Amino acid sequence: MASVTVHDPSRFQVRDGTLPAMTARANAHETVLAHRAFCRVSGVLAMRIAAVRSGRLRRAGTLARHLRSYQRSLRGHQDARDRLLWPALLARCDLGADLVLRMQAHHVRVTATLAAVDAALPDWAATADEDDRDRLVATLIEHRAVLAEHSDEEHRDLLPLAAEHLAAHEWQALRARTVARLPRPRLLTYLGIVLAHADRGERRLVLTALPRRARLIWYLLGWSRRPRWIRP
Repeated sequence: MASVTVHDPSRFQVRDGTLPAMTARANAHETVLAHRAFCRVSGVLAMRIAAVRSGRLRRAGTLARHLRSYQRSLRGHQDARDRLLWPALLARCDLGADLVLRMQAHHVRVTATLAAVDAALPDWAATADEDDRDRLVATLIEHRAVLAEHSDEEHRDLLPLAAEHLAAHEWQALRARTVARLPRPRLLTYLGIVLAHADRGERRLVLTALPRRARLIWYLLGWSRRPRWIRP
């Protein structure tokens, strides 16, 4: 399975002094962690679905629910960037406009692969047929490849630009819009997926950015909400 390069968050520097460097690094690295989670989950789902034997409808239904939840989360992540991030950067970064437009084009490609998954999923979920399964797995593999390509370029080239030009409240608006697209019962699960493969320093970056009440809820309840199928 292909891997996604995660670049050093220390690259995210601020030149104009409008945003504290640590805040910029923390917010940008949240994106790195989210992309890492999306790439891992899509790969795990492709493997899990490929292993389902013909006729196992109950197992197919369970994985179909996981896949739909993944798609909903990724679409929320992309919607926040489409509505808030790209317009802000295009308005401020003349020299980075080509890069931002390329990121927008990547999102169109990712959206197309999600639509292909949407088209393939219902037949397999209803029948657990091997041919339907194989078509779904093929669309998921293609989706993950496109997502990994986009994620790597965004980490390498786009996030340093965003860290220079976005204020703290704009990063917070991105996070809030992403979270708003998730059903409330899924918030801890989503956070658990993002943090499942984070190291100690990365977990600290994310958790210290949460409000105190949300952080306390996570410490009390959240870690147990990591889905078993995504745990290391």
